[in-house]
Amino acid sequence: MSLKAFHILFIALSIVLSAGLGAWGVESYLSQGSRGGLAFGVVFFLTGAALLVYGVKFLQKMREIEP
Repeated sequence: MSLKAFHILFIALSIVLSAGLGAWGVESYLSQGSRGGLAFGVVFFLTGAALLVYGVKFLQKMREIEP
């Protein structure tokens, strides 16, 4: 597996993990009323969105670099 492919895989898995943790935090807020859970969920949803933007920009950059 090339370094580029590993990087793309790692970004994708990080996005999935962030979304899962975000959902867990929101679920914790809904079931227990924990504001910390809501903050946790929001932070991880934002992290997942930032990783998604990074992943798209990374793929665009790789398309420009490759011959």
